[in-house]
Amino acid sequence: MTFTRSAKSALKSCPECFSEFEDSVDVCPTDATKLQTVSKDPLVGTTLDDRYLIEGVIGRGGMGVVYRARQQNMDKDMAIKMLYSHKVSEPEAIKRFHREAKTVTAVRHHHIINLYDFGMYQNQPYLVMDYLEGKSLKDILKEEGALSFERAGRVFTQVLEALASAHESNLVHRDLKPENIMLSRHNNQDDWVTLIDFGLSKIIESGDGSMDHVNITKVGDVCGSPPYMCPEQCLSSTVVDPRSDLYSLGVVIYESLSLKLPFNAKSAIEMLDCHLYATPIPFNFSIPEMKVCSEMTRVLNTAMEKDPEKRYQSAQEFLEKFQEAVKRDGVKHRAMKHREEVAQFHGLMEEAKAIRDSEHKRTSDEMDRLAVETIAAAEKAAASPEQQALALAEVAVEEIEGECPYCGAAVTTALKFCANCQRQLLGSEPKGLGASRTRPGAARPLHKTTEHSVGFSSRAKEQMGNSMGGLTTVQKALSMLLVIVAVYGCYAVTTNDEVIKSINRVMSSMQNKPEAEETTTTPDANAVVKPASGAKPAVPGKR
Repeated sequence: MTFTRSAKSALKSCPECFSEFEDSVDVCPTDATKLQTVSKDPLVGTTLDDRYLIEGVIGRGGMGVVYRARQQNMDKDMAIKMLYSHKVSEPEAIKRFHREAKTVTAVRHHHIINLYDFGMYQNQPYLVMDYLEGKSLKDILKEEGALSFERAGRVFTQVLEALASAHESNLVHRDLKPENIMLSRHNNQDDWVTLIDFGLSKIIESGDGSMDHVNITKVGDVCGSPPYMCPEQCLSSTVVDPRSDLYSLGVVIYESLSLKLPFNAKSAIEMLDCHLYATPIPFNFSIPEMKVCSEMTRVLNTAMEKDPEKRYQSAQEFLEKFQEAVKRDGVKHRAMKHREEVAQFHGLMEEAKAIRDSEHKRTSDEMDRLAVETIAAAEKAAASPEQQALALAEVAVEEIEGECPYCGAAVTTALKFCANCQRQLLGSEPKGLGASRTRPGAARPLHKTTEHSVGFSSRAKEQMGNSMGGLTTVQKALSMLLVIVAVYGCYAVTTNDEVIKSINRVMSSMQNKPEAEETTTTPDANAVVKPASGAKPAVPGKR
């Protein structure tokens, strides 16, 4: 096994994501972290064991570096994990590295990373594993935010299935955290989970009916990541078992749904103390929108119990309770989120309405201000001597010719016609006549028509003719109907015998009535006395 080492060259590396960039780049484009100048890894560009071409660095951990390599015989991308050079001198580190190779090969599961090869080069061990084209759960939480209940159900169901398989093989991971949960696309399925990094794993070997816990760490060593360590890991002298992984997974689920940890600690030592003695913050108190998630709170509280005997005793039991909580609290969470979105929408609508009203008021105020400025400018322009003289002249003309000499109403000078009294103003009348005739106490002369004075102007007559002739069709029809009825009535009266007889009787009675009145009236000197029967009438003045 030989390496073909290349010349060292300067480059920059991101301390957060361990990506490498050219020297001209100062900030990592992925997480905006300031890059650190490092020497180019000597293994990049070399061929390992004449089979694996090292193409670049994937990441760096506490124990070693993970490289992306190309398996030349099969033309397949692989991941190679190699221990740091300065760790080679530590016997415990080498034992831990070999332990990872042994544990990974001992478990075969589609959600646990596959190990294909491992070896040593000049006392520097390496592992050859699957190359995963995806993102860790940590990166997804950082880039996309908290997981939804539906997505969390899919992801952690696969994690619990992988843990159940590992625990059945007497394997404890001991370092469950978002960085070690990889999500990728597999067989057209998103969020395919793969558990990685079994460097701190522990095999529980059984023999003769007893359990012998084989540790690869010294007594007093604390192994794991402080935010996710179970209380027995914090004590370091206490035996860990599969229930320790369930505690760590409970913390990971808590963080994935709320982006919060169950303990508020400012340092690693304080975090270890919280795991040992503090009560975790209930999940429904983590963020306001989780206050309805009572089932998930109960499940996570059980998973994070200080006493392992009070936790779930197996991954399968945890899986059943978790799936049930996702179904129940998922519906409540969606309903509450919908109500919050509706309330937020109404709030935005009210805010938009208030902004619109303020804009309208501001526009009205600006229009009023512009009107005031325009009037002020007009008054300023009218303040010149020429404009003032012209205005006085117009007022004088209005005072002389602006009143009707007959009724005193305001008239338009150009028309010479009063709309109030419907009279034509005399064109030859002196200018001051209107004002003199409308003085208080002055007698108003009657209107006299002369050859120069026409009763109404042609325009007034035209208006009056239009108003008189503007009968509607209904009015005309009613007039014609009235005429027809009158004509028919006259015709009916003249052709009816009864009516004619009645008229004759009325006429006869009217003729007889005056004769009766003459006989009862006292005769005067000029009256003629009617003689008795057979006598001659006497003539007045003759005896």
